Amino acid sequence: MASWVEGVWSAAAGAPPGWLALGLLCHLLNQVTRGCGWCAIVRRACGDVRRRDAVGVWVAGAGAGGVLSARGGDAVRVLLMGRRMPEERASVLTGTLVAEAAGDTLVGAAVLVLAVALGAAPALGLPGLETSLWIAAAVTASALLWLVARRVGARPARPGRARRVLSGVGAGCAPLARPGEYARCVLPWQVASRGFRGAGIACFLAAFGLPAGVAAVLLVMLAQTGGRLLPLAPASAAAAVGMLTAGFAPATGAAVSAGTVTAFMVGMSGLLTAAGAALTVAVVSLTAGPGALAALWRAARPRRPARAPAA
Repeated sequence: MASWVEGVWSAAAGAPPGWLALGLLCHLLNQVTRGCGWCAIVRRACGDVRRRDAVGVWVAGAGAGGVLSARGGDAVRVLLMGRRMPEERASVLTGTLVAEAAGDTLVGAAVLVLAVALGAAPALGLPGLETSLWIAAAVTASALLWLVARRVGARPARPGRARRVLSGVGAGCAPLARPGEYARCVLPWQVASRGFRGAGIACFLAAFGLPAGVAAVLLVMLAQTGGRLLPLAPASAAAAVGMLTAGFAPATGAAVSAGTVTAFMVGMSGLLTAAGAALTVAVVSLTAGPGALAALWRAARPRRPARAPAA
């Protein structure tokens, strides 16, 4: 175990810093462009909001999601945006995240089709027919989500907390009822986000001396997506490492050791998590005030026992 950890550490320490810095920049641009797409949804569902506020909240949620989980990151987004738009219900803001996820699912399905065409998906044990069924299921789920959101948003509100929550989610999903406008104002940002994400992955692959072709990049994307099905970030990262280690050599045709692939995934995940956590701290400090983090530290730090009075 010690030798394995030492090998991973040496591979990560020997990565060229230029490629790592460029990969971090592409990752940040990935989150910024996706935040711009979410801003377009919030503006259409909730009213005017400054783009820098929406992008900052989105980036903070991405950083929190790297430490907690994707759903934990969404909760951070709802809380922070709620401070910027106190007149909006949390359920409406949650609905905007659902609407954003619907478009991202569509873009992800297109990426999956490309992965199948380039032979990356079978390396993860997904034959062509099964992959097609997954794509069909994703598209069907998005269509059903749109229909449910449209029906819930169109019905008059009735008493009851559950009904109010559903009504709010439906109002947040209202942009899905205008697919043409959604395709013009949201999908381009999400496609650009995927492009920056792929560019960042390619930079990290090059930094660790691995093949950085399109098939390898798509394989990493698939491994990350599969790993995120688990609720906790550490378990998610471990699942992604296992999937990538098993499928990298068959997908790329390159003889690469499992230690190198693991070092790449661990190193990339660690850098992105650290950078995301730092950005989250910065955004929370600016949103909640400069004393917010200090107050949290005072509440959480261990307290020294009181000294006994001198005799």
